[in-house]
Amino acid sequence: MCGGGFGLKLFKKGLDYTVDVEVLKRALRELVEREPTFLRDIFLEALRSDGRIAETLLDLFTKHPEAKLRLAQEVAGSIAVPLNVATKEDLAKLATKEDMEQLRAEIRRIENRMATKEQIESITISVEDSGREMVQYLLEQRGYRCAAERLRLDADYELDIYCNAGVLTAVGEVKVRAGGRDVEKTLERAQELQRRQPEKISGKLVPVFYTLVAEPSAIQKAKELKIWLIESKREVVTLEEVLGRI
Repeated sequence: MCGGGFGLKLFKKGLDYTVDVEVLKRALRELVEREPTFLRDIFLEALRSDGRIAETLLDLFTKHPEAKLRLAQEVAGSIAVPLNVATKEDLAKLATKEDMEQLRAEIRRIENRMATKEQIESITISVEDSGREMVQYLLEQRGYRCAAERLRLDADYELDIYCNAGVLTAVGEVKVRAGGRDVEKTLERAQELQRRQPEKISGKLVPVFYTLVAEPSAIQKAKELKIWLIESKREVVTLEEVLGRI
């Protein structure tokens, strides 16, 4: 112990002494500010070494909301195919006997580079939360008060974003990466809600889509269909465009 707080034991040249955790944290903050490149190199070296260290770092990232969101954005930008496009068993069924060994090697390579299913699900949940928070924030900035939430109509029908502000109701979906068809489906689902439960819609219906990476097809389709498109922290298609006020 040191100064009455929790301590961390350090060993050097046979000496055993304790450093107060707050002192250590302050020293680390100063080191990060003074020598960010040094810390970056240590971080990268840890990722190249023992897999357990990489898992620990990834776990640390996914426990921090802002870090988790940035990590999800990097994952979305680097993976060209949907994360749930196929399981290992699905891929194996497509291979011929001659291709099997090559396919297995490729699967191992992909597995070594990708996060676990649980970690991806954790990131996805974080993105949904971020989407609801951003929609609510942007509406409140314009004077529309509402609480953005997930809306479940039945066991098979759920909307990621539902925000009823009285004069308008924002209804939509969230995805890490979005294409044109994703945007189309959002409009279809919003219109279906209006047909099935019109009492849920007050004022003007505003279809909204939140994503970390909007592909060109998604942007084009959102402009054509007048869908409020939000990419991370910016409006690609603004609310005013959807409402016809520009």
